[in-house]
Amino acid sequence: MGDALPARQCPGCGLALALHSADPMANVLGCERCALLWCEAGALGPLVGHCDDLLDEPPLSPPAMDVALDARPCPCCPNICLDRVPFALPRGPWIERCPYCAGTLSPQEALPLMREAIARRTAPRPPPLEPPRPLDPDLPGWRPLSLRQAAFAVPTAMLAALVLRSFSLPAMLLYGVRVSLHEFGHASVAWACSWRALPLPVGLTLIFPGRSWTVFGVMMAAVLGLSSLGVLRRSAALVVGPALFAFALLVGTFALDLDTQEMCVTFGGCGGELVYGAALILLFHHRLPDRSRWDFFRWGALALGAYVLVDAAMFWRNCAHDWSHIPWDGTLGEDGDMTRLRDQHHWDELKITGRYVVLARFCLGVVGVWWATHLGGAWRRDRLSAERTDTPRSPRGGVHPARGRPR
Repeated sequence: MGDALPARQCPGCGLALALHSADPMANVLGCERCALLWCEAGALGPLVGHCDDLLDEPPLSPPAMDVALDARPCPCCPNICLDRVPFALPRGPWIERCPYCAGTLSPQEALPLMREAIARRTAPRPPPLEPPRPLDPDLPGWRPLSLRQAAFAVPTAMLAALVLRSFSLPAMLLYGVRVSLHEFGHASVAWACSWRALPLPVGLTLIFPGRSWTVFGVMMAAVLGLSSLGVLRRSAALVVGPALFAFALLVGTFALDLDTQEMCVTFGGCGGELVYGAALILLFHHRLPDRSRWDFFRWGALALGAYVLVDAAMFWRNCAHDWSHIPWDGTLGEDGDMTRLRDQHHWDELKITGRYVVLARFCLGVVGVWWATHLGGAWRRDRLSAERTDTPRSPRGGVHPARGRPR
């Protein structure tokens, strides 16, 4: 058993310090009134589970003759004041340390904070993520969205679309995009029913009703090809998307009669504006082959998709409040899609507007959930990158000589 420590006085209240640990070799004294711990040189480290009294060496400061007004006297060295030093940088607790005997004074509630700092420093670091290599060294690589881009890109595009739709010039310039998605909506539903269809960028889709086994075979081959590519690239989007289309292809081809198929194809025009507008927004978060330069073009796709989705959703919202806004006529003067839904399939105004409003709300909800999910992923990447900047230092053994300012 070692020698007992000499009597020390608490620098806070002046009471005698008592032995804090049952081990006489711990060299730790405590004050019952102030809850302060005085550790001799080399005693604080073993108390918190570290090889040294400080996790990080305190920064060097030039010598100064002044003394802080709230500085406490050292219980061991007469006429010497303690210096405030950080236990760990940059977030560790601050303690007081004697510049001569290297003893430390700290509150008892700081001990858990010291152990947390040691645990953060000694925790295993995840391996660094290697950036994807582009197929061509002359092409730029894919850059994930930053936290700021993931947070503000989609809401800003939606808000800008809501503002721009009130002006006639942007509406005229972007009308062609909405018409193209409208016709592609007709064609995609027709393909899902194994019909032959050819969308044209002039507001017209050539549709030939009736099941075509050639179209069915081509669609199934495309589904299998995209699914195989998704498995090779480990892309969930390239597996789930074709699987959903394969389900729609089987249902549309074998489970629906001719009249129901024609009703779905007619409904798919304005429905395609909502669905494909939302799809362009969803693709903004995903990577496409590097040769497509999607890292650059995805911003334009986000702007176009947000405008089409917001414009179509607000249009059908207005139609639900005022049925006179329903477009009964087609672009070339023939009966429009709404007229065929009313006359051939017996849809009234309430059913027409109600179905499109429900579809618009569903698409907006999917976009919101998708945006929140990728925002959480960007926040985790940003947090992981911030944690990697706190690199561990090499362990040190023994007690280092005290550094301090002369008194």
